[in-house]
Amino acid sequence: MIASVQGKKIAPSDRRLFEPELAGRWIGNGISYGPYRDGEGPELGSMTSHEHLLQDLQLISNRWNLIRLYGSGPISRRILEVIGDNDLPIRVMQGAWLSGLDSEQENREQIEQLIQLANDFPQIVVVANVGNEIFVDWSAHRMKNFGFVVEMIRRVRAEITQPVTVNDDYNFWNKPHARQIAAEVDFIGLQAYAFWNDRVLDAALEWTVAIYQDIQARFPDHVVAYCETGWPTNRVYDDSYEGGLIGKAGEYEQKTFFDQYNAWVDRNKIISLYFEAFDEQWKGGFDGVKPMDKAEKHWGLYHADRTPKIAIR
Repeated sequence: MIASVQGKKIAPSDRRLFEPELAGRWIGNGISYGPYRDGEGPELGSMTSHEHLLQDLQLISNRWNLIRLYGSGPISRRILEVIGDNDLPIRVMQGAWLSGLDSEQENREQIEQLIQLANDFPQIVVVANVGNEIFVDWSAHRMKNFGFVVEMIRRVRAEITQPVTVNDDYNFWNKPHARQIAAEVDFIGLQAYAFWNDRVLDAALEWTVAIYQDIQARFPDHVVAYCETGWPTNRVYDDSYEGGLIGKAGEYEQKTFFDQYNAWVDRNKIISLYFEAFDEQWKGGFDGVKPMDKAEKHWGLYHADRTPKIAIR
């Protein structure tokens, strides 16, 4: 149950619309962006170079004008500064990384920084996200204190003018207690992966669309945005959960899913932050027989060296 918190849930009439546009043009078909290159990562305290960020953002802006950033620390401020200083045609979903593994003070610092970034870059940050996969049962960084998160959502909404959401897996949003969070946000940030849910490629788009339709039917008064989905270009075959999945991973498989999904998004004007722009070596850990083959490291439409995969050549 949600503990008592100050303030009140949002009336439907008070929800802020998330309608991503740039110069009057819809830009809702976006991409998730992690800036870390091989040998870098947030756990290493890495701050990739200004030159690398500018290269990435120029590359992204050739195809996408909306990106998602996950945490509100120094690297996000640097990204926003690069966008602003170079007048790049990019708008941002700015996140705060909340974690049940972190202290309350650390989580509050993420929220404070999110508020600051949204207010310091009001023309670039068009939406704020309070937490990623913090409620779904399988999350390693699950937040069990709903009341604290509600407090943080209300705090952010009170201090910025942009729409505010929480991004989580469909297996949270399809539970009855998700309505307590839906009542606090301006729109639903949905995440769902056919690959991780043991679907073959031939059924992937149908499953992805069905999940969207199910969550939209549960929250008919909310806009639902697909804030993560995708298909990996590599995977492991071992005794792990990933190793037992039936989906085949590869560049041609990714292209098939991406082409189908991209067409559906554009045709129906579904707000989407496809996962993801670039492969990220730091993700997924380094255990197992072939740790570098893990799917977590291979969701990018570009390789880690920024060469394009087949899907976008």
